[in-house]
Amino acid sequence: MSLRPSYLVSPKTTDVVGSLFGAAIHAPNGGLFGPGYAVSPPRTPPTGCARYAQLPPEFHLDADPLTAPTATQADSIFPSWLHRFEGAALATFAQTTPGVVTLRESPTLQCANVVSPTLIHADGVHWQRMSTETGAVGHLFALTRGNEVVCRIEVDMTADNDDRVSKIAVVQPSFSPLTVAANMVPASSLLVYDDIRAHIDSLKRLRTELETSEEVGYVPTSELVCTGALDALVLSTDHSVEGAVARRHWKQTKSLLSELSSATADCCDAYVASELRRVGHRVVEARSWRGVV
Repeated sequence: MSLRPSYLVSPKTTDVVGSLFGAAIHAPNGGLFGPGYAVSPPRTPPTGCARYAQLPPEFHLDADPLTAPTATQADSIFPSWLHRFEGAALATFAQTTPGVVTLRESPTLQCANVVSPTLIHADGVHWQRMSTETGAVGHLFALTRGNEVVCRIEVDMTADNDDRVSKIAVVQPSFSPLTVAANMVPASSLLVYDDIRAHIDSLKRLRTELETSEEVGYVPTSELVCTGALDALVLSTDHSVEGAVARRHWKQTKSLLSELSSATADCCDAYVASELRRVGHRVVEARSWRGVV
């Protein structure tokens, strides 16, 4: 959560990458939970995963300070109208190198710390059995393009075997703790949802807050979006009983990712609309991406 004065004397900062960003300059009278302050669930990237080593401390070599937005610059928005999602199965997000980017020349629209997508194109999906620490059923669904694996979706079912997806990890080939720590790849190259249903529900609550408050900021660096291309992929399995179970669980996984995608896109649109209103701009094409996502 972030608290931002309406007069923008102290604009929100983005020194911590996550879904909610910004910080109060000091604690207000009565504390952060006093009357008049809204509280959002924490939306920060995962700090670890059962199958991955914890990331080492982040470091920067001669890093520039984050650009402070002004009353005439949008802050950390995802300019969806500049990107095309046709043909991509998934897309994750990252904040680019801090700086002011001109999104539109006339009338001039600028954004500090713009958010950009990483598009994942795939033409197939292959299944493998996966062991889990709890002993529950696990699946590895590898998205491929040609003979290359472009993304892995690791799925854990609930430990009580009630045929329900519990945990989803989306891993891009470029991910490693070292490459993330060195800023060679974005932290969103690994997305872990320990309770995917709770994550989706928290985004739905956040959308309401974004639509009613100008003091909360959002960047989708802990989420993803998907398109119909993901649903169209044909799953390759063997003809065993386990293969039939995998096909059923893959269908459930796609449904959950589709819900996550819609909730993420709703939050992106709500925050973009809020920021454009604040700086006195209107972009007609701002919601056109929803025809694909």
